[in-house]
Amino acid sequence: MTENPIVAPLADDDPMRLGPYRLLGVVGAGGMGKVYLGVDAAGRTAAVKALRATDDVDPGMLDRFRREAEVARSVRGPGVAAVLGHGMWGERPWLASEFLPGLTLTRAVDRFGPFAEADVRALGAALAGTLAEIHAAGLVHRDLKPSNVVLTRGGPYIIDFGIARPEHGMTLTGAGSAPATPGFSAPEQALGRRTGPPGDVFALGAVLAFAAIGRLPFGDGHPAAVQFRTVHEEPDLEGVPRALLGVVTDCLAKEPAQRPEPREVARRLRTEWGNKHGTGRGGEPGTAHRTRWLAAHRPRLAARLAPPPRPRRPAWRSGPLAAELARCAAAVDDTVRSAAPEAVPSRRRVTAAASAAAVTVCAVGGGAGWWLLRGDGSGPGVPAATPLARYTTGTAPAPLWTRDGLATNGVGPLAAGEVVVAGTPKGLTAWAVDTGQRAWTWTDRGTPLPAAGLLAAGGVMLAVTAGGRLTAVDPRDGRERWSRALGATRLLAADADTAYVLDGERRLSALPLTGARARWTRSAATGTAKGAMAAVARGRLVVAGADGTVTAYRTDDHGSVAWHQDTTAEVALAPAMAGHTVYLGGASLRALTLADGTQRWSKPAAEGGIWGSPTPAQGSLYVAWQDQLIAVDARSGEQTWSLLPGTHALPTTAPVVQGRSLYHPLGADRFGPDDGVVTVDLRKAAAAWSLGGGGDQPWRLTGAANRVFLSHAGTLHAMPVL
Repeated sequence: MTENPIVAPLADDDPMRLGPYRLLGVVGAGGMGKVYLGVDAAGRTAAVKALRATDDVDPGMLDRFRREAEVARSVRGPGVAAVLGHGMWGERPWLASEFLPGLTLTRAVDRFGPFAEADVRALGAALAGTLAEIHAAGLVHRDLKPSNVVLTRGGPYIIDFGIARPEHGMTLTGAGSAPATPGFSAPEQALGRRTGPPGDVFALGAVLAFAAIGRLPFGDGHPAAVQFRTVHEEPDLEGVPRALLGVVTDCLAKEPAQRPEPREVARRLRTEWGNKHGTGRGGEPGTAHRTRWLAAHRPRLAARLAPPPRPRRPAWRSGPLAAELARCAAAVDDTVRSAAPEAVPSRRRVTAAASAAAVTVCAVGGGAGWWLLRGDGSGPGVPAATPLARYTTGTAPAPLWTRDGLATNGVGPLAAGEVVVAGTPKGLTAWAVDTGQRAWTWTDRGTPLPAAGLLAAGGVMLAVTAGGRLTAVDPRDGRERWSRALGATRLLAADADTAYVLDGERRLSALPLTGARARWTRSAATGTAKGAMAAVARGRLVVAGADGTVTAYRTDDHGSVAWHQDTTAEVALAPAMAGHTVYLGGASLRALTLADGTQRWSKPAAEGGIWGSPTPAQGSLYVAWQDQLIAVDARSGEQTWSLLPGTHALPTTAPVVQGRSLYHPLGADRFGPDDGVVTVDLRKAAAAWSLGGGGDQPWRLTGAANRVFLSHAGTLHAMPVL
């Protein structure tokens, strides 16, 4: 679920209509597709999810999308976003569901703090009732968590049926896939066992604990560590109101059979009060004593036997949270009213309507979660910036924000969750991606070595400091997780649980992100030393050496070599991966099968030049060649356009693509100092603007959440995109 989307204008390649829905704007975008605000002929709104064109979508993802449509249609109830329609077999599969303007529970707790006891009761009773309806339909949700709970003015909704299954067919996801969400998935689910309705009850207990205390009952950190605590340790429920401890603890029982059913949870939350001080039965007093006993205890008995006080209205119907939800709903209504019905809706009118209402804090329900955030590099909680509606060719727009104090040749910038991190003269500093506000500063071990780089994965950020010490820092608060003296010289790449590191002896090690001992260590291939570049995915670590050689290692087989290539580039060029393909620059621009290195296509460089490091995005491959920026079809290698952005040969670094923009350094010569940065409008295949120029300091670029971050001469700029 995108936590903070903007109702952004439709791009040129966005559809104007899907099924009966006229699309008014984009409310979320990610690696697998987009979510649109749609309206039908009767003026009814819908959240319309659309995958990319089917040719670009993994078959498993398409199957999951179709399954979600069927599953969600089979569930009826006030706490489930109703499915309004779908089209699964066209070029752009789509699913329309009830539009839920509101906040996810995650965002609500972050902004307004933990819920009061009465609000937790109301929330839990509503969610338990919805789970009962889901289970009555023969289904199990399997991924109940705060980001899959949307609070609206009408109450809470459970969304995202992307991994829901019939109860009788309930199995874990495929090998190598994460079993739902660590910290909320039940012990049996974490262990890969059969998961039924009790698994949802366990998740409900974790959700209620989060709502009550604002933190996860099994802590956070590396997913494997969270799962271990879930299976083997008791939850941390300190701060949960005493009257709620009983029902929350019962929901979090390790054994599925010991957990209550959802309707029992709902009943207890509505009626249970003072349970920890219950009226246990003792021996009845005799007649003579009964009168005195009743007289002495009459006030307390009257209080206990009186009906419970009338509950106050829940938080989503009164107070600051309710006001925020009302604002979200009003903003959506304004968007719909601004786009009055018309015989043939013009893109200009729809764009104006979308721009008129900035839904800056709202979440859009209907199940936009599991696929929307794949591949966008932003992660949950990072609000995407609004693309520029217009610009003047040749004139660079003002930065979204700018910060000084960076080391002139330091590490970064690196986007890590909700922050962007860069090296400073004394260590590292992180700034909020959206506002540029300083989030934290880390100076515990000095300035990270620029040649070693930075990595972020698995909830940690890795840096190498003097002496080759490898340190893991929490990107949320800058706290050190662990530190080890390893003689590290280069951080190559990281996947979900492992970092791949070179040391001064040219040894390649696979290090768990938990800080445990290396999974394996081996000698790296010749040429894999200073300046090596790498990428990792699908069990292959592909490393490009400074001599132009490229070696793929099997990450799950002690680093054995899967294949080897020679690009004859005589420079390390970063490999790029997309799906089952790895793309390499060099004397030829090549697409290889990631598993075994089989060539899919090759495009030789003319005139003895070399191709730079490529960037795959939106079905294309963007790459620098000599003094040109070139786009080719990622599937065939056929060139689609070329652009001459300057007067000098371009650096071999990979372009950064965000939205419909491409950013790339300009070069005074191919391997010398950069001479500024050019921005390309990918819709027009034309230069939009350039900035900077001169000096002898490099420009370092990274992108996240519809922003491009430029580091140059001690200053960090957050730039907008198109």
